[in-house]
Amino acid sequence: MNPPISHEELYLKYKATVYSYIYARVSSKEDAEDLTNEVFLKLFKALETFDGERAKVSTLIYKISYTKVIDYYRTQKNNAELDEKHGILPSAEDLIIDKERFLELLEAVSELPQDQRDIIILRFYKNWTLKKIAEEMGLTYNMVVSRQEKAFNAIKNKLSRF
Repeated sequence: MNPPISHEELYLKYKATVYSYIYARVSSKEDAEDLTNEVFLKLFKALETFDGERAKVSTLIYKISYTKVIDYYRTQKNNAELDEKHGILPSAEDLIIDKERFLELLEAVSELPQDQRDIIILRFYKNWTLKKIAEEMGLTYNMVVSRQEKAFNAIKNKLSRF
């Protein structure tokens, strides 16, 4: 049995993926940031009664993220109705495919070695340059480029198996 993971570890491990998932659906950086924070607040509360034997934490995270996006559109009813008329909201089939892709990506990123995962998070969540990542991590630029490439290849290989 795996040792329990702390809230901070969960946040660091999944924040970039949750943010990317939400941002792709709401197209507002500020709203995506707010919703991402709400996902983790709800997740931490849900973990009090979560049964890890019945489901993975990543599944719970996806469900909460998905629900937050739906709630966002419900609260933006006028916009959502307009979006629906113009085909902006995803179909049920698209949501199922997106869920599968999200879970696959989440799993692929979570399986990366810590140094590669950190580079991916800093590069694509924090939008840091490779040079800044190298400076902050105490690595050479070429080492960061190499580790990022290894991470991309690992993710690509993992996703191609699905």
